[in-house]
Parts: sequence; C-alpha cells; structure tokens
Amino acid sequence: MPVNPNEKHKNRHVLAMGKSGSGKSFWMMSHPLVKKAKRVIIWDPYQTHDVKYYSNLQAFAKVVREGVQGKKSFRIGLSVNPNKENFEFFCRCVWALADGSFETVVMVEELADVSRSGGASGTWGNIIRVGRKYGLIIMAATQRPQDIDKTLFTQVAKMWCGYISNYDQPYVERNLGIEPRALSKIEKESYKHVLSDGDKWEWGGPGGMRY
Repeated sequence: MPVNPNEKHKNRHVLAMGKSGSGKSFWMMSHPLVKKAKRVIIWDPYQTHDVKYYSNLQAFAKVVREGVQGKKSFRIGLSVNPNKENFEFFCRCVWALADGSFETVVMVEELADVSRSGGASGTWGNIIRVGRKYGLIIMAATQRPQDIDKTLFTQVAKMWCGYISNYDQPYVERNLGIEPRALSKIEKESYKHVLSDGDKWEWGGPGGMRY
C-alpha cells in the first residue's frame, strides 16, 4: 500500500498520443521530469527505452521490493505479454512502491493494449485518481486515443499529440481544446506536435520540443 500522502505534490501527469514514428516515446524520454527523476518505472512490452528491463514478473517484483526497502533510486521496466493481467501486476508493483516522500515517474507505453474505453478500473484507476499525492507522475502513451480509459483524459495536467489518424483527429481536438482540423497540419514522421496545458496550447517540432 502507498504511504506518506503529501497534498503538496502538483499534478504533473501527461498523456502522449500519436501513431508509430510520431515522436511520442522520444518526447517522453527526453522530458525534463524523466531526466531528473531518481525513480522511474516503465510498462513497456517492446523495450523502447534505455532502462533495465525484466521479463519475469517475480524478478521484477523483487527489484521493486528491494527499491522500496532500501529507498534506492532505480530506472526499471517490465517487458512481458501486454495483457490486462500482467498490467494489473505492474500497477500493483507501482502502488506498493508509492511513497509521498519521493517522486516516481510511471511510464506506460501503448496504453490502449491494456486499457478500456470506459472508466479506469483496478489498481490503474487508483494510480490515476490518487497517485499524485503519493508522488506518482504518470506519463502514458498511446497510438489509439479513443481506445483508452476516459479517466486519464480528465486527470492529466498536459496532453501531447503528434501525427495521428484522420479518424482520431476530431476526438483528440475536442480533448485538447484546439480548433477543428488543426491536427491535420501535422505530417507523418515530422515530429511536429501540439502541447495542451489546461486552456492553453502551443505548437512544437524537432527543433523546439514543448514540455
């Protein structure tokens, strides 16, 4: 169970959306929050990032326990079959290490593979709704925005969007609060993107990433 709740932690959750090659994973890993973080834990079946990966659930849980008990820094990832049971296991590990005395970046790649389009459920729902006061900072990524839980859209502080399908554009534009057809200006593999921060949004690109 999480310990040491601290209401002083700000909401810094982010959601990155874009098709493969849009730059969302690069954006997350180059984010100042990730670079400075002493505790990073990643759900990533495809081993996208430069961290120590584990493909065995029990070995991963052991490292998490050691990190909690020793109050150590770590940058670890779980790379297993992306099903809901394994994702729940990952989320329980995150929930067990949550400590309001520390900040922990929780990165989730390809959320649509293990999420559902309704409200967030299980331990993932707890992480989204109350993880902030236990020092958790969610950085989630998806290629299919309409297939992930709606709870996350209501809880993130910022949303990043690169190149996405025409089908998803109207839905994302409404959630970002930007003008219709704005996302159609983003070309494939251009690394151009838009960042929404509450009521404000701005454009960025490979020469000027927005965080």
